Amino acid sequence: MHEELMSPKIRQNNRKRVEKWLLKNQQYINITAIEKEISAPKGLVQKFVKYDKKINDKWIEPLYVVIKRFTTFNLRS
Repeated sequence: MHEELMSPKIRQNNRKRVEKWLLKNQQYINITAIEKEISAPKGLVQKFVKYDKKINDKWIEPLYVVIKRFTTFNLRS
């Protein structure tokens, strides 16, 4: 897949962005819906937000894509 093509630096930046965004916006989002959207294990994001458990690398890119999709405010869809 294209995960292998990404540089470690980009992957690390995406991780930081995802983690920071989740912590900042946790009270406004439906965590379960995000997990379902990317077919992640139940509680993956919840454990990160609540217990500071690291999110596995394979889930960072799908989370990044979902977050980017709904944070890009676009009136024309």
